[in-house]
Amino acid sequence: MTSSPDETAPLLDIRGLHYRYAGASADALADLDLRVHEGELVAVVGANGSGKSTLARLLGGLEKPTAARLARACGHDLLADDGRIAARRDVGVLFQNPENQLVAQCVEDDVAFGLENLAWPPADIRRRVDEMLARFGLEELHLREPHMLSGGQKQRTALAGVIAVPRRVLVLDEPTAMLDPAGRDEVLAAVRELHGEGLAVVYVTQEMDEAVGADRVVALERGTEAYAGDADGLFADVALVRRLGLGLPAAGELALALAERGRGLRGLPLTMDALLEALGGAP
Repeated sequence: MTSSPDETAPLLDIRGLHYRYAGASADALADLDLRVHEGELVAVVGANGSGKSTLARLLGGLEKPTAARLARACGHDLLADDGRIAARRDVGVLFQNPENQLVAQCVEDDVAFGLENLAWPPADIRRRVDEMLARFGLEELHLREPHMLSGGQKQRTALAGVIAVPRRVLVLDEPTAMLDPAGRDEVLAAVRELHGEGLAVVYVTQEMDEAVGADRVVALERGTEAYAGDADGLFADVALVRRLGLGLPAAGELALALAERGRGLRGLPLTMDALLEALGGAP
C-alpha cells in the first residue's frame, strides 16, 4: 500500500526560517515554514523582493540560514556546513538564466560536468549523458557550443546537467523568465515529465499560469508566508492576489474582464479550457 504524503517524512522540512543579507536592516525571509513531500509540486509565488529566489538558494544548500528552528533538506541539516554540502547532491537547483549554469565548451560536456565532479566512472558517465541527451531532445546538439543554442535549448541543457546527477528534489527559480513562448513550452514539458515520474519539485515563478497545476501554492510577501494552499483558494481571493501584486492566470483575468461587461460566469476559471467550458455553459 502506498503512503500518502502526510504519512511520510518531508524531503524539505523548514520551520521558523530567517535569512538576512549582510548589511541589510531587515530579514529577506522571516519565520518561514515550508514542508515538501516526495512527489509534490509546490509553486512559490510573490512579487519582486518577496524572498522567492533567496528561498530557492537556501533550499539547495547554496546559502546558510541566519536562523531556524529546523532546516533540513533530504535529511541534511542546512544549518551545518557539511549538511549544506550534502544537500547539494540531493537537491538540484535551476536558475532563470541558464548561461549562469553552462560552463563547458559543448552540450554533452555540460551535461557530464556534475558527474565528473562526483568522480563517476567514465563508462557510467557516458551512459548517463546519452540518457539525458535523449531525454531532453539534445542528441543532435551534443557537440554544439552552448552560446549557439536558443534560449529553450540552453535551459534544457542546464536542466539536463542538473538532473544528470540523480536528485530527490528539483528547485526551479523562474526557469522560463528569459524564454520565448516556444522555449517556455519546452521547459515546462520537461518539468511536467519529471514531476510525473515522482520527483519533488519546488517551482518559483511570477507566471501565474504556471502555478495553476501545482499541488500547493505558497505566496510570499516581504519574506513571510501570506498564503499556503491550493491554487483555487489563492486566486479566489482576488483582493489578496492584487495586494500581493501577483495578477491572475490569463483565463481568470479574461473572465473578470467579461464579468465587467456583463458576461458573468460561475466561479473563476483558471485555465483557457475551463474558461471555454464556462462560456459554453453561460446563458
